[in-house]
Amino acid sequence: MTGQVIRGAVGVLVAALSLTACDSAGADPTIAKAMETKSEMQVAAAAVADRKHAKVQADKDAAKRLEQTRIAEITAAAKLPAELPAKLETACEELVESFDAFMLAGSEKDVLQWWDGHRKKLGQRRSKCMQQSLEIAACSAHALRAELPSLKGMPRREAARHVVEACIDSFGNDV
Repeated sequence: MTGQVIRGAVGVLVAALSLTACDSAGADPTIAKAMETKSEMQVAAAAVADRKHAKVQADKDAAKRLEQTRIAEITAAAKLPAELPAKLETACEELVESFDAFMLAGSEKDVLQWWDGHRKKLGQRRSKCMQQSLEIAACSAHALRAELPSLKGMPRREAARHVVEACIDSFGNDV
């Protein structure tokens, strides 16, 4: 019985649609206006979607350019100083001082995180340095003192890691 009711309703709808299609000259102007409005809304929605897509693409492009600038700056800074220290201990002391100054030049949040366990972190940095080559230590100290404006906004710990890794890549691996 339900099937007969559904077939009957579908039949009535088909008949109504065919009458409307045949009599387009006498079509209700409000229906045409509603269809036009829907079309305008679709155009507006497409424009919004296009703007959103363009903004996302522009953000991706800006992030890519910033990353390329960071790589170029870090690579340019990852060089040996004019005078190499005579001993690894001296180079490591310079690295620890440069690292400390680099960390203290960060945002307030980064500085507060750095000060939490400050002496222990300096000791760990010194210990790790003593296991590296003189060139890596001297390069790292030199690079951490360099002007690196593209690192602004990056967490200091991460920025310092990138700088030291560039020196390791340039002057050999950890011993």
